[in-house]
Amino acid sequence: MTAVTPSSKSLCHVIVGDGLAAGAFAETVHLDSGDELVVIGSAAQHLGRGIAYAVEPQEAPWQFAYLLNSPANDIDKGFADWLETHWDKVQEQMAGRQPDWLSRANRAVEQGLLRGLNVPRAIFGDYLEERSHAALDALRAKGVTVTLISEDATGIEIEGDQFAIMTERGQVVLADRVDVATGGPKDQRIQGDDSAFSAPTLFGNEERIATHLKTGGDVWCIGTNATMLDVLRLCQSVLPEDQIRMKACSPRGVLPAALLPRVPGNVTQPDLRGPFETAEDFLAAVEQAVQAAFDAGDLMGEIRAGFRNYFLDVGLSSLLPNMEEARKVNRKLGHVFRGGTKDTIQDFHRLTETGVTEVVKARVTSIEPREDGADILALDADGQDMRLNAGFVVNCSGPGGAFILDPFTQSLVDKGWISICTKTGGFEVGTNLNTKVKGLRHLSPATTVIGDEVLAMPAYDAHVLRAWIGRANEGAC
Repeated sequence: MTAVTPSSKSLCHVIVGDGLAAGAFAETVHLDSGDELVVIGSAAQHLGRGIAYAVEPQEAPWQFAYLLNSPANDIDKGFADWLETHWDKVQEQMAGRQPDWLSRANRAVEQGLLRGLNVPRAIFGDYLEERSHAALDALRAKGVTVTLISEDATGIEIEGDQFAIMTERGQVVLADRVDVATGGPKDQRIQGDDSAFSAPTLFGNEERIATHLKTGGDVWCIGTNATMLDVLRLCQSVLPEDQIRMKACSPRGVLPAALLPRVPGNVTQPDLRGPFETAEDFLAAVEQAVQAAFDAGDLMGEIRAGFRNYFLDVGLSSLLPNMEEARKVNRKLGHVFRGGTKDTIQDFHRLTETGVTEVVKARVTSIEPREDGADILALDADGQDMRLNAGFVVNCSGPGGAFILDPFTQSLVDKGWISICTKTGGFEVGTNLNTKVKGLRHLSPATTVIGDEVLAMPAYDAHVLRAWIGRANEGAC
């Protein structure tokens, strides 16, 4: 193995990861002249993008089809500002692409809704990469040495008063401090989801799915979440809409609510009269407040943003002091405030009216391959067996409770340096994102407990991740 040491540097700080949270760690890290920052991740040269906002070296029809789940000004106010100044370039970049996102976007812009657009994720990735590299340049200008290692980290050990981080190509990086931001768990697996006519995930399997679609085959999605909506965008990018045949199944059989923008915008201002003794009392108060906001004319996006900001400001502990009770609400609030990309949700409903798309209410148990397709074995609402004939099946079921982790994060769990909360089903870390080992911090979209604070809503949200990283670095001063 080749050892990479900080040499004469006074402090070596390592960030493991290359996505949005890793970029946010780089933006807020405290380093002085003579220190060194090392970023380790397969896409470290494109820090900030990660898998979610990546672009492929060889452009594919679907590369700019996948849209953000949230409007621009909700996911990041800075991005909404950036979008306004880069709109001419975005128009040029999106001209002539299918599905025709640009025509709908231009109509929204004419109505003053540019900041409320659900923008292609690859374009948000442009903003994140630009922002991350500006932060790295600022560190270099201070005299900090910046090293980007485009490999995955595979393990970590303690050597004396430093950490030794191993990479997939045999490097060993010695560090004084480490921030880990390797993303959330992988999608749960379904028996039979990896065959000639099934895929365990959408991403990385687009070419196979597109080839099947072009032969006139149908596609089934297991799950009715954001990834399922991405499958529809893939279909629209390679086929005329009247040639698409797509179905999705899930136990609830319900799509997320479309997050709609409007002018003038509004953000719900909750005022929950706590503290509450039980999770049940708290959730009842939230549902009552949400209904009151709907009755007052607020939209789901405005309600979701308002409650998210409210929980960040006041903290769940001030509303529900019993931590054991607080641990019960995260998953349920995730369903209460579930929302998604208005463009694709509206398209799915529109295409359902013409028979192009369909939602089936069913709980999938397994997938059986056939010579010319696959059968989905499921249970209906009454628990009766179902066999659904499919051409191609895509597992869009999300992480669920399986918690399949990347090797590096799994090693942290195995060592007991971070833990998984049995009640929330997410990661549990200490105050300021500290783990059980001094000098090592961890944040994931699946983090649900930070110190004495239980996160009210799931952290699969750029605004929430940035907020907690900012607080952690302020606390580290």
